[in-house]
Amino acid sequence: MKKIAVLGTGNIAQTLSVDFKAKGHEVRLFAPTHLISRIQKIVDTHEIECVGAFETRQKIDVVTSDIDEAIKGADYICICVPGNRHEEYAKILKGHTMVDQIVITFNGCMASLIYKNVWGDDKTCPIFVESTIPPFSTRRIEPGKVRMYDRHLAPIAFFPASASEKYFDQIREDIYEFPGVYADILECGLSLVNPTVHPGPCLVNLSNIEKPDFTFFLYEHGFQPSGLKIDVLLNKERLAIGKAFGYQIHALEDFAGVDKIDSWEALYAMGHGSHALTSIAGPNDINYRYLTEDIPIALVCWASIADQLGIDTPIMDAVITLTGVAHDTNWFENGRSATRLGLAGKSVAEIKNYVKAGSY
Repeated sequence: MKKIAVLGTGNIAQTLSVDFKAKGHEVRLFAPTHLISRIQKIVDTHEIECVGAFETRQKIDVVTSDIDEAIKGADYICICVPGNRHEEYAKILKGHTMVDQIVITFNGCMASLIYKNVWGDDKTCPIFVESTIPPFSTRRIEPGKVRMYDRHLAPIAFFPASASEKYFDQIREDIYEFPGVYADILECGLSLVNPTVHPGPCLVNLSNIEKPDFTFFLYEHGFQPSGLKIDVLLNKERLAIGKAFGYQIHALEDFAGVDKIDSWEALYAMGHGSHALTSIAGPNDINYRYLTEDIPIALVCWASIADQLGIDTPIMDAVITLTGVAHDTNWFENGRSATRLGLAGKSVAEIKNYVKAGSY
């Protein structure tokens, strides 16, 4: 049995909590004071129910807004919040962690570099681990009740990368049997699936997403040729960035179960051929994470790094620009740029050395 702190209030946090508890771990669910009301039912009952692909009801050991109560003595700290809140949670954690604790982020997109900027050379800085996808497809039905659609695992990455030699086998034994480990968090960040799946169909369906009298299903309604053609090109630009760093990114291809993606048909078959995907409703709000996370966190990150390396990303730039118009903001300025990651002005070699060693 391990002691695991889960930070967050949404579908991933609640599903992880009930899943870990069903595995026999001690689970502590944390939410900041100003967000604890989102899980008030869990605060009152300590219970979470999971239905669907995994059915169980478990009593969570600790539900708290006290960060020390959540993480003191914890073996693992799982951060399950939108990317635009990673810095906030890093500040909450700073000064409370120990060097031998492991912080796992679902999903990361180089969140470790955001954390590192907050921690600096603080002696309490833990080991950081990132995933490209959570261990399951899940949605929150109501507070204290989630539906798991399917289980799936992908490789994880460590920061610093050298920590994988010591901790990877331990994590596979303690948490989930992740199928492999990426070379570093940069390869992991470039291997996120969602930013080459959600943006195209969302962008061409903004009016449907905003309709007050229509329940939009992205994979059922939105996975049509026009939007998927955008995704194909986003993926090609992502592959070019990976190639510049010496990576052979194959994330979307693996997710779609094909060797190569040259046209929209493979993505159409992926979406419409999976009940676990087509069953998921939403988004029904343009401020949903498919648009507010996958684009300003992931696509801005990729495009910003590409820009300083001289790699053209016209499709990413267009998607970022148009989504920013819908959100009344400039995501190039307000998203996860190379500057915010501490990578501005760095060469390919300097960036790779940093993610490997954890320092310049």
